[in-house]
Amino acid sequence: MAEIAVHGFLYFRIPHGLRTADIREKVRAAADEIQKLPGIVAAYPYSLVGLRASAELGFWLATEDVEAYQAAAAGLLRTNLELTASLWGFARPSQYTGQSGISVKVPGERKRYLVVYPFIKTHEWYQLPAEERRALMKDHARVGHGFKEIDQVLVYSTGLADWEFVVGYETDDLERFSELVTALRSTAGRPYTWRDTPIFAGRYGSLPAVLLEVFGEADHP
Repeated sequence: MAEIAVHGFLYFRIPHGLRTADIREKVRAAADEIQKLPGIVAAYPYSLVGLRASAELGFWLATEDVEAYQAAAAGLLRTNLELTASLWGFARPSQYTGQSGISVKVPGERKRYLVVYPFIKTHEWYQLPAEERRALMKDHARVGHGFKEIDQVLVYSTGLADWEFVVGYETDDLERFSELVTALRSTAGRPYTWRDTPIFAGRYGSLPAVLLEVFGEADHP
């Protein structure tokens, strides 16, 4: 199996006048084509209709390198969708535990929802002694492990984007996921998170079903 180096999340808005069956078909063809590109391990579609004003359609891409991620993005952009967010990062072990921050199975079956957001740590966080940071992260992980039905993908982009990390959570129950976030925000390390928005919640589905929900069934007169 190919090794995944990058996980990225592309979010699109449908420009005014382009919510047509013709554009829907162009997006479907583009999404099918990117899965055949070199370096693409997996591509999954999501509907964000009604869940966020800035995006209606999302794609989770798992790729062997940044070039493959860019090639996939280029293919989707050629359909004239408006890209409103691109969150990406490298998969690597945690500097605190030495373990991967990824428990999702890719390729594999997807859960019903994917919630993704970038985050940035405060300057004060990096001035703490390494052992103190490690202890805080272990406490954070301990709380997360209490929600075993929720899977995670955590990737790193420090110095490469406007954020330092991107985290995605797969869940079949959005209310249960909200309980997880509430619990995590009660841990001692929370004051060292400077920013953890915007948040993108999307519902997984087959490509035809997602596009039908986003674009509608046919052109309107």
